[in-house]
Amino acid sequence: MTVDLLEVLKKVASCRGIQLTIVKGGSPQARDFDTGVGRTLLETGEMNQILETLYKENREGIVYFVKDYFEAEYCVLRVPESEPVYGEYIFVGPYRDMVMTNAQLTALLEEKSIPREYANELQEYFSTIPVVAEIGQWRELCMTLAQMLYGGEPVQSEYMSQSSMDSSFRYEPHQEELSFKVLEQRSAAEGEFLKAVSNSNVEGAMLQLNRLIQYQQNSGDRGSARDRKNVLISMNALMRKAAEAGGVHPAHVDGLFGQISRRIEAANVTDRNMKEILADMTRKYCMLVRNYSLRGYSPVIQKVVNHINLNLSRDLSLKRLSVEYSVNASYLSALFKKEMGMTLTDYISQQRIRHAITLLNSTSLQIQDIASESGIYDVNYFRKLFKKITGKTPTEYARQVRSNVNTAAAQVSMAK
Repeated sequence: MTVDLLEVLKKVASCRGIQLTIVKGGSPQARDFDTGVGRTLLETGEMNQILETLYKENREGIVYFVKDYFEAEYCVLRVPESEPVYGEYIFVGPYRDMVMTNAQLTALLEEKSIPREYANELQEYFSTIPVVAEIGQWRELCMTLAQMLYGGEPVQSEYMSQSSMDSSFRYEPHQEELSFKVLEQRSAAEGEFLKAVSNSNVEGAMLQLNRLIQYQQNSGDRGSARDRKNVLISMNALMRKAAEAGGVHPAHVDGLFGQISRRIEAANVTDRNMKEILADMTRKYCMLVRNYSLRGYSPVIQKVVNHINLNLSRDLSLKRLSVEYSVNASYLSALFKKEMGMTLTDYISQQRIRHAITLLNSTSLQIQDIASESGIYDVNYFRKLFKKITGKTPTEYARQVRSNVNTAAAQVSMAK
């Protein structure tokens, strides 16, 4: 099996939200390896000097960790001469080992003689840069991947600073260009996030969520608790639209939206738990799409399935549904099995037992009441069907739920 190590390196960088650029010396793409901030904020020609220095110094078998003019780091290495089809140089970055604080930004402005009125624009830029907390481990990983890229040959590391390359940099601000670029990047990340949610792609949504969180940071300060709640409320509304675009009936979306809205208002939202709440919201919306999306199904099957899921306690016989939606019963039965991969009766049974499981997990209702709420009025039949689908009787399942709750409570008590 042949492994494309450059693709592996791209994937490793992408999982941390870090940009990877492969360029040829002097190509237009090379000037944007730093997301364009150098070209925007430094004098014309300064970025070319930086690149020329890197091209001159950069030798195969050496991994360079370069700190740029704005205190961001890059991992830079040459593409092996045996792989000229890819390009000449690999730039991985920018990234930092910590969020740029107000104090650090002030010190940077003073050191580089950058006017204070451009602090907000620079902070916007820093909010886009991924933070790698375990910087030592990250560098070791880059070294390991570089060694594999060079066929197992030993590699060395060297550290370079842009300020040591040339000390005559001057600031030439283009405020609008930088602001527009950051806004475009943020909008693109938001679009990718919503696309991932609407496709129930949990991994992709989490990756884009991390990028959005970085954009929302402001020197590590997200404002008051009310401000943080407002961010969560906005994200909840965005994910609601993404779920609807993913083919989920508004009734299901409204249910989750309301549940999360109540949780947000009741929560004490801190900087520490905000990311955790956002991640949990994202997972729930992705799972909602995975479980209830009807995108790609025929209109009549979409209507029938939504009707079933929203009316589990009512008459859901084939005859009743065919009359409700003015379609021949035999045709509906055949079409349902073709598109859903199971008979109408089996689907209804599964959904009713799924609803019963939810009630067993969240209420203290008696078994007969849960059976009725799930649309099954013969308790003995309910027990048989429940065991057939879950492998346990309702009583056994309820006992297991109580046991798990008691165990969790005991662990919390011991922790205290």
